[in-house]
Amino acid sequence: FCRGVANQYSARVMRNLFLQLSGFERLDLLVRCPVAVVLVSLLFSPGRAESGSEQEAWIDDDALVRETFPITDDERDRLIRLESAGLVTIRPVALPTGKFLAGENKHLGWPVGIKVGDTLLCAYHRTRHHHGTGPQHDDDSSAAMVVRSTDGGDTWSDPVDLRQFGQSEAEMVINFGVCLGEQDGQVFLANKYGVYRSADEGVSWELLPGAMTQGKTGHAYRDNVGPRMVQHPEKGLVIPVGIGRAAGLDLYSSNDLGMNWTHERVDLPDGSHPLEPTAIYHDRLLIFVSRNHSLPFKWFGEMTTSEPPVMMVSDTGWFPMTHQGLTNIASYRWPDTTDVAFNPVTQRFEAVVTNRNGGVGEAEEDEENAQTVNLWSISPADLYAGRAQNWRFECTLLSLRSGMGTFLPTDVDAAHPGGAIIDEERGLQHIFIYAGTYATPTGIYRISRTLNTDRLRDGIGK
Repeated sequence: FCRGVANQYSARVMRNLFLQLSGFERLDLLVRCPVAVVLVSLLFSPGRAESGSEQEAWIDDDALVRETFPITDDERDRLIRLESAGLVTIRPVALPTGKFLAGENKHLGWPVGIKVGDTLLCAYHRTRHHHGTGPQHDDDSSAAMVVRSTDGGDTWSDPVDLRQFGQSEAEMVINFGVCLGEQDGQVFLANKYGVYRSADEGVSWELLPGAMTQGKTGHAYRDNVGPRMVQHPEKGLVIPVGIGRAAGLDLYSSNDLGMNWTHERVDLPDGSHPLEPTAIYHDRLLIFVSRNHSLPFKWFGEMTTSEPPVMMVSDTGWFPMTHQGLTNIASYRWPDTTDVAFNPVTQRFEAVVTNRNGGVGEAEEDEENAQTVNLWSISPADLYAGRAQNWRFECTLLSLRSGMGTFLPTDVDAAHPGGAIIDEERGLQHIFIYAGTYATPTGIYRISRTLNTDRLRDGIGK
C-alpha cells in the first residue's frame, strides 16, 4: 500500500500527509513509533523510485531540459530504468530561464558543490556562452552564483550573486573557477572576485578584505583554481591552484578562517600538470586525483592520445608527494575537472571523471559519438602504495550525445563533475554537472547515485 501511494505523490506531500494523519507533528516523536518508522522507511528511503510518468516528465515535459540535456532515446530509457531501480536520479538544479537569467546570460556552467550541516550548496558561473561569436561576458555575467537546498537536493533556492556582498578591488591570484570549503561549521568560497565566508550555511556571506589578493600573498600568478579546499590539520584551509599547463602547483593556506593566506609553490615531475587540481585529506594522507592538462589549447585538434588524470599521494600529509603518476582512468581528448572521495559504504576511493570521447578500455579512442560521466574506484592499499594504474572502471553514470571535437557553437558543452558531495546520511553521492551546447543555453544538473557501488555497477550492467 505504502509503495503504491508513494508512486502517486511526491515525497514531500506524502510526508506531510502522513504526519497529519498519524498525529505526529515532530519527526523526533515519529521515530519513536516502530510502525511509523517502517512506513516512513518504505516511503522515503534513499533512492526511492518515482512513478514512471514522473520520471519521464522531467526529461520530456520541459522544453529547456530537452534543449540543454542532449541525450539519445536509448540513454533516456536507461536513465528512467536506473531511477526506477533506485540507483541514479538526475534532476535540474538551475535552468536558463526566469530567475536564473540576467540579460543575455544563458550559459550556466562549471558547478561545484558542498554540504555544510544539513544544507547542500551549489556554486556556478553565469555567462553569455562558452565558445561562440561575440563577447562571452557582460555586466550581468557572474562567476559566483550560489543556490542552496535544505531537503537533500529536491528543491533549490533562488540564485544569489555573491558580488552583492562585495567584490575585491585588488587583483586576486585566482583567474577561473570556484573553490568551496568548510571549517568549524563555516563555509568558504574563493574565486576571482574574492574570498567569501558564511556562518549560516550559505544564507548570507561576507567578503574577507584583502584575502588571496596578489598584494597580500606577494604572488601575482592567476590561473584555474581547484574545486575543493582541503582541511589540513597543520596548514588550515588549503586552496590548490594550477600553474597554466606547467608541472607544478600553487598552494594557498590559511590558519585564521580565511583572513590571511600564505603562498607556496611546489614543482612536480614532468607529465603532471593538474590545471584544476582536485584534492582531499583522508587518513592523514594528502591525495590528488586531478585533471591533467599539458597541451596548449591551440593544439586540441592535434591531440591523438589520452591525457588521463594524475594521482598523487603523500603519507606525510604534505609535499613532496610520496607517490605520483598517471592513472589508467580513461579521459581521452580534452581532460575535464575530476572529483575524488572516500566512499564509506564500499571503503574504497572513488573518482568521477568525464571522458569527452565517450569510451573506456579498448573503445576509448574509437568512440566519437558521446561524452560520458564515469565512476572509477581503487582500494586503499593500492592508493596508499601509489599504484596509479590499478583504478577499476565501475560504470557510466551519464552519456551525452556527441563527442567534443571541433568547438563548433553546436557542439555539446558539458560535465565538470569536480566538487561532488558524499551525503552519508542519505546513502548518496550528489554530483553536479552542466549540460547544453557552446553557444546556446546550458543548465546545471544534479546526478545523485547510491553509495552502494557494487549494486550500482551490477544494476547498470544488466
